Amino acid sequence: MATIAIELGKLSSKKTREVYLLVRQGKTRRRVKTGVKLLETEISPKTGKIKSVEKAMAVEKLKCELQESMDALKKGTLTTVKADANTIAAKITRKKQENDLDFFAFAEKWLQKTTIKGAKNYKCMLNTIESFCGTRKLFFSEISVTFLKDFEAYLKERPRAQSLYLGQMRHLFREAMLEYNTDETVVIKNDPFMRYKAPKQVLKKGVRALGIEDFLKVVNYKAEPGGRAELAHDCFLLSFCLMGINSADLYNATVFEHDTIKYNRTKTKDRRSDDAYIEVQVHPFIKRIVEKYRDKKGKNVFNFHNRYADEAGLNRAINIGLKEIGKAVKLDGLEFYQARHTFATLSRNLMKFSKSDVDEALNHVGSYGIADVYISKDFTIINENNFKLIDTVLGLKKEAQTGKKTKSTTIQNHAASV
Repeated sequence: MATIAIELGKLSSKKTREVYLLVRQGKTRRRVKTGVKLLETEISPKTGKIKSVEKAMAVEKLKCELQESMDALKKGTLTTVKADANTIAAKITRKKQENDLDFFAFAEKWLQKTTIKGAKNYKCMLNTIESFCGTRKLFFSEISVTFLKDFEAYLKERPRAQSLYLGQMRHLFREAMLEYNTDETVVIKNDPFMRYKAPKQVLKKGVRALGIEDFLKVVNYKAEPGGRAELAHDCFLLSFCLMGINSADLYNATVFEHDTIKYNRTKTKDRRSDDAYIEVQVHPFIKRIVEKYRDKKGKNVFNFHNRYADEAGLNRAINIGLKEIGKAVKLDGLEFYQARHTFATLSRNLMKFSKSDVDEALNHVGSYGIADVYISKDFTIINENNFKLIDTVLGLKKEAQTGKKTKSTTIQNHAASV
């Protein structure tokens, strides 16, 4: 009579042990991988049993399933002395594979062919599920509403991950249903996301924006030439004055015509019907900064692609420089994205621009879907608003009209010296 037992493998170089199910028939043996790996601290030194409740349950569940498959074969000849462990193991594991699809296997295959920019986040999500389950094996039939709620609770200290990872799971689940289910055959029968709603991340609104006084502290900071603080200072000004442009678009933008930067927002261009296209006019205040970093070969608007391997490298360098600036002007936690938040907040609260105009300036999807069908795109309004904001915040218009020096004179002098 064939039997199934739990067996721990040898200690690997990563200090973990693989858990196997050992199928025994007569003198023959065959190990079946469970996908569960244990740290030494998860094994009882006295009994040698699995201490982790979650991992122990995962192994026991798989053992029971294989045992049920083997019991169903008892009426045949596979469990007689003529059948060896290899034959039995192959038969009962094949039965399991035929009846179920592995979420991890599908996700990894999907990631190999997808061109989505957030592939790295999907990989992090899969690693987190593995830590939660204690195994790199999860069948679609095991993903229930209860499972999803338990995984949500597991991520309670990481609200951003709750929203992101569960949303990614839903996307992969639906992708699998599209691939395997047809009008004639339904392979994945359950869809827990019909009843389970992934939590939405609650964002704190406006907390990252700088007030005018703090913003001017950053603007008036004099950085040493050639350092990261100088790069950070210049890019912070570029972001604010170019309607909140982010580092990815400073890195990737390729078209500069008639003092206007024309680009498709890197973050959202692949999922918007308008390709997230926008045109931003360069205010005279930052013309010297723009020319300072211009790509002389004309491949891109700026030369950042020659200085950094990718957009993440540029963003990292900017934020390192901003830490130096923040320390000098006593602004804890200063970061690059605050330029975008400050642009949005001052546009609305100081200049009283409409929310729809602010949304358009930030290159967000508008809330007037029907009107957008009828109205031809014209970026004049948001660019005029942007110039008014810059003139007001930096005191440029007032000085031009009166010819008198104000507290913003240092700003103009700084721009002229760039």
